[in-house]
Amino acid sequence: VLTACGGSGGGSGSAPAASTLSGTAAVGAPIVGGTVNIACAAGNTINPTTTSSAGDWQVTIAGQTFPCAIQVTNGTVNGVTQTSPYHSIAVTLGTVNITPLTDLIVANLSAQAPSIWFNGLTGTSLQAMNQTTVNDALSRVNSALGLSATLAGNNPLTTPSNPVKGNLL
Repeated sequence: VLTACGGSGGGSGSAPAASTLSGTAAVGAPIVGGTVNIACAAGNTINPTTTSSAGDWQVTIAGQTFPCAIQVTNGTVNGVTQTSPYHSIAVTLGTVNITPLTDLIVANLSAQAPSIWFNGLTGTSLQAMNQTTVNDALSRVNSALGLSATLAGNNPLTTPSNPVKGNLL
């Protein structure tokens, strides 16, 4: 969803286009009340957001350069405190899930523990990542875990997901 700035043309003083980045944070069950932090390759700071009772989250993105790294911390899962952070990456606007599987994809992509990667992010390190490098990491994780047939073409990073029993994403 893109929202253009209003007005009569692109003169100075026009607001940049704004869009959303959203998804689901889950570990089989939704992460409720988790804090979602986002860091993009360039742009203004994005204020953290909180996951809903269904694990859903959403932020408005304006003036950012992709890719963006995403981390969820804290919250609860089935009423139990969530102590492990999970990570994901967005190379475009739209849906970005945060799960243990996306955490593995980030580990493969960054060649380090996702928490260390997220805490040490720089614009340069993020700009080295693109759709091709993310797809390669996804392919390696799918192959290593034998998930290609199980996921049947669903992308754990970007396929909208409802965290309920039986949903493989």
